[in-house]
Amino acid sequence: MPDSTSTSQDLSITPLPLTLQQRDEIDRVLLKTSGRILKSISEDKEDTTSDSDLLDNALVSIMERTLWAASRLLEREHLKEKLDPDMAHEETLQKHPQLREIVRHACRTRSFSHIADLIAGNAAIFQIPQASDPVRSSQDEDLSDFLYDSFVRPYVGKAVDGFYEYLKNNNMEFRGPHGPYYAKFCSIVQSSGTGKSRLMIELRNKGVIVLYMNLRDRSDLGFPMRDLVPAHILTENTDCTAAEYTARCCAFFTAIFQTLQEDLNGILPRLRSGKSDPVIKSWNDQMCNMRSNARDEFFQKVHSRYEETLTKIKIPNPGEKTDVNPAAPTAEETTAKLGSMSLTDEKIRAPKLEGESFVMTSYNNMLMVLQRILTENKDQVSNHDPKLVIAFDEAHPLSKMSTKGFRPSHIIGRTINCYSKNSDASVWVVFASTTSQVADFSAPKSIHDSLRVAVAGQLLYPPYTRLGWDQNADSLSGTSANGVASFDHIVGFGRPLWKSLVGKRSISEVLELAAQKLCKSITFDANDANQALAILSQRFGLDICLGHPDAVSYLEKAVASYLRICFSTTEDRMWSFTGYPSEPILSCVAAMILHRTPSDVNFVLGILKKKIDGGMVEIGQSGELASRLLLLLAKDLFVRKDPPNGVIWDLLYNGSGDAELIDCRKVSVIDFLEYLFGQTFWSRTVKEAKAAFQHAYINFSHWVSMTEFISPPVPDQTDADSLRCSPEEWTLRHWHRTSAVQCCHLQPLVDKMIPIYFDDPTRGPEDLSRVSQIFISDKAGKNRHEYDLGSVTRTHDSIQCLSSLPYIALLLDLNVEPKLTVTFPEKEPYHIETGRCLRIYASGISESTFPFLSQHPEVASQLRGLVSRQKEAPSQTILEALVKFGSTARLRNLQWELQDA
Repeated sequence: MPDSTSTSQDLSITPLPLTLQQRDEIDRVLLKTSGRILKSISEDKEDTTSDSDLLDNALVSIMERTLWAASRLLEREHLKEKLDPDMAHEETLQKHPQLREIVRHACRTRSFSHIADLIAGNAAIFQIPQASDPVRSSQDEDLSDFLYDSFVRPYVGKAVDGFYEYLKNNNMEFRGPHGPYYAKFCSIVQSSGTGKSRLMIELRNKGVIVLYMNLRDRSDLGFPMRDLVPAHILTENTDCTAAEYTARCCAFFTAIFQTLQEDLNGILPRLRSGKSDPVIKSWNDQMCNMRSNARDEFFQKVHSRYEETLTKIKIPNPGEKTDVNPAAPTAEETTAKLGSMSLTDEKIRAPKLEGESFVMTSYNNMLMVLQRILTENKDQVSNHDPKLVIAFDEAHPLSKMSTKGFRPSHIIGRTINCYSKNSDASVWVVFASTTSQVADFSAPKSIHDSLRVAVAGQLLYPPYTRLGWDQNADSLSGTSANGVASFDHIVGFGRPLWKSLVGKRSISEVLELAAQKLCKSITFDANDANQALAILSQRFGLDICLGHPDAVSYLEKAVASYLRICFSTTEDRMWSFTGYPSEPILSCVAAMILHRTPSDVNFVLGILKKKIDGGMVEIGQSGELASRLLLLLAKDLFVRKDPPNGVIWDLLYNGSGDAELIDCRKVSVIDFLEYLFGQTFWSRTVKEAKAAFQHAYINFSHWVSMTEFISPPVPDQTDADSLRCSPEEWTLRHWHRTSAVQCCHLQPLVDKMIPIYFDDPTRGPEDLSRVSQIFISDKAGKNRHEYDLGSVTRTHDSIQCLSSLPYIALLLDLNVEPKLTVTFPEKEPYHIETGRCLRIYASGISESTFPFLSQHPEVASQLRGLVSRQKEAPSQTILEALVKFGSTARLRNLQWELQDA
């Protein structure tokens, strides 16, 4: 028989870059998944009178399966060539009649891979032109290789234990007193780099069978890579009717359960001594390895069964009722009842699905095999412990609205409901994404998107958000206070992604990746509001006013695309509590981006002012935001005046990991105060003051906010959750991660704390004995508060940071005329305070008080604009304060006469 190129004058081959072993692998996949079709084609004769349409269908099926197998292999091997399985259709056969004989020949010789090599003239038939499709560069391939390595490194942290308990509790509550819940699916919502994918995979080490699928977009070259079969079925070509998509979902889940049943049946003979764990582990080890051939084979079988099932499902024509269960309501009938729907009205049912019986049968058959495996173990734990998790990662494409008016997520939710609503088995579907839309896979299409309940008041589970933090951080005793500025130390704090990149990637690549993720862009645009707010929020702790009409959309976008963290979500998923936790490596990256050019700082502060003027960002009651900006920007500018050699001060650094990050380096208190308040600062007080702080340093790179007093009254030391650090440990831990503190609103006397470290050998060897603080009080009223400075003390019951080391009390009175006074009073005899205090009163944002602002007039102007808003006292602010009568002892919360002033 001649080879395929000799059967046609206009078809030839441009070989894909596959080895003989790889081509053999494709052939084996086709032989395993297409036995019956191959037999029918091989037995067919050219002169037969058999149905040509049936033969064409079989040939198209072989072409499509070959392209799927080749596509998966190309992607797994990081080869830039891409194939389009959608080109495997009857129109292609009609356009190139020679294909019929080529495919028939491939079936007879059991050599399929060359089908994907075919070209017609100069145009490939099945290959996607590289110019129109994203191509993996060698850098992309290297990064993918390394991300795979980091993905399989030992897992750190307890997040998987928390998620396991979450699934267990979900199963217990499914029909509990708080139910009924809609279906056995839930979600993981969290920012990028926090470990969502690894969390789902890691369930395998808890004895859970895990089937992981990634649905990321074709253009997304991230890791884990896109799983072609499920992504194609569920996310592509969604401009079909809702009935057609429903049939696809039912066929897909049917194929998943059938293939799982086959695999689980294969496990049963291997069980020994009643122990199921080793056998389940073996299956998980193959299916949770993102580069294993077992995954390719599994999804090829799924695709084959999906096609077979889809042809059996009857899709009704518009207006035609399904013939399954005539008593079931149609979507229109369900919609008509919604107007009078009660949250507990269980008489309203969702309409039956096209293909529901196939899903139910395959699920129950799979469940019987699963139960046989698990009951082999006599010591099997609670029935509510999760047994099987079907995980869809990067699931946000499912939330996109189809042009036909449905969301794929809703139909998938209905499909899961149909087989799980009456099941006690702890079998769960998990959707993971950076966007909160994945938490709203609410069910029937007939219910409006804005509702957060499904049929009959059935609830959806709030998303899981607790993926952990600081898993790779050095212990407090593992690094000396003088070594905390090194890249190797700082990179361990925050989300696990940064530390996982260290080793095979250069420092510049880690920093550049962090910058891209923080800004959702390769380059920073200072005029982009989302980028500007991300840069500022990460370091300066911007407070978003939740009542603002743009707040919800901004926060959702920030979590999805700008590394903001979701702390929790309310039960009805209407509100999410988010923020930027302490993450010093990201703070350093944000500082490098912000100070790339002087104009960028001005543009970003201009955007902030617009957001404040519009009411989306809060400035605080006493100028708290303005003082955070003033102090940290001053330090930023100071350390960049004359950076020493060898420090990491931009994103392009390519030295060693023991180098210091410029924004985390310790800075002399003496030098910083001279920069902040002018060269004459120390001459304004006694000589002993400067000598007392000769060895004192600060290192803050970002602000973190407290929600309680520094030392709350009468802590319950018997409650583990109430146990508190000593003042020394509290201060030292902030020093180790280069953070400064914004106190809670009701904290008496002070509003901020900046850690001080005394690098003085005479103070003893222990770092805990070398720490002190700068305590800051913010004022932004119309009247001076100079005399309040004398009342600031660290011995107050709500602070209790007693030490023999000197400290600093700074009162920033930013909304009155400029003035600067400095005192260093002697210790009072017999006073509980054993250290002296440098007291600084600084008023007015002016060059006379803060001389460094003379070099940055636009920054000074922007800060003055923020402070001037404090004396405007908008009517909305007054009205809000009066509603909160008694919440504080401030006049605004007590004197109701103010509304008539």
